[in-house]
Amino acid sequence: MVNEEHVAKDEEAGILKMLTIEPGTDLLAAEVRRMAIQTLEGGGLIYLPKGGFELSERERVLISDTANILTRVPDVENGKPTIIFDPESGHIKKYHYAQIQGKMMRAQIKDTARPDLEAIMARYGQWTESIIAQLFPSYQQALDRKRVTYRPFPRNSTQALHIDSSYGYPTQGRSMLRVFTNINPVNRLRIWQLGEPFEPFVQRFLPDVKVSGPSWLSILLARIGLIDGVKTKYDQYIAALRALGMRDKEYQVSAPRELMEFPAGSSWIAITDLVLHGAISGQHSLDQTFYLPVEAMNDPSRSPLRILERLIGEALV
Repeated sequence: MVNEEHVAKDEEAGILKMLTIEPGTDLLAAEVRRMAIQTLEGGGLIYLPKGGFELSERERVLISDTANILTRVPDVENGKPTIIFDPESGHIKKYHYAQIQGKMMRAQIKDTARPDLEAIMARYGQWTESIIAQLFPSYQQALDRKRVTYRPFPRNSTQALHIDSSYGYPTQGRSMLRVFTNINPVNRLRIWQLGEPFEPFVQRFLPDVKVSGPSWLSILLARIGLIDGVKTKYDQYIAALRALGMRDKEYQVSAPRELMEFPAGSSWIAITDLVLHGAISGQHSLDQTFYLPVEAMNDPSRSPLRILERLIGEALV
């Protein structure tokens, strides 16, 4: 059973569309696939109340206490640092840092817990590939599967509404297709706020964006493999728009939004450089990031790259 509805009852508020796919629905059915790709490429969210990815009882016990998996818990916990699994190497990255209140910190994983965490994250990546292949078979050959992220720490403050940016992982015009799952072992909700469509958000902040070509340092770091490629103008615009939106206090108070509660065991899918979102609360979630080339989309004109190029009037890659 598929239920297509608006997250907000007030359609004039500009809140995105959501497609709910109930347990037992045939993901291979043509109508399900049609609705899924229409929702996703239209800047909506696909919600699976019972996603299908599950932890074993042993794995639930393992993550139920972060002391089981980490050598040290940060003094300040607010959803970071995260744990990153690299599907290419099959291992968790040892030196993934996050900035927390001005300090660079990383999740230091116990050697005894690393194999189990890597097994969970590898299995999750394979599960997400299966879901994407069923719902979006036309994407399968073009997708580039990137990192799996595990968020073991609770979020204690509301994250500003934002679109995702590439950081050290430039998409170079590809969209960020992400699958999320709440794996909380004690059934705690993960709560998000979801914002207005991409285009009005861009129109609001685009006049203040200033970009330049890539620095010599970023080119050098890309050549020696320390970052994943050189940032294009698209990457720079997305990063600038994200920063402007997050820093605008008036916008963060007044922007249209709706809350979405994701129970433990549920999953959701979105193009996150197209969908404004922000985490409010929750602990223990997984997400898999794919890079989706514009040419592989059913309607490339709905990609964030093509929308930006149309509004700016120039090619960005």
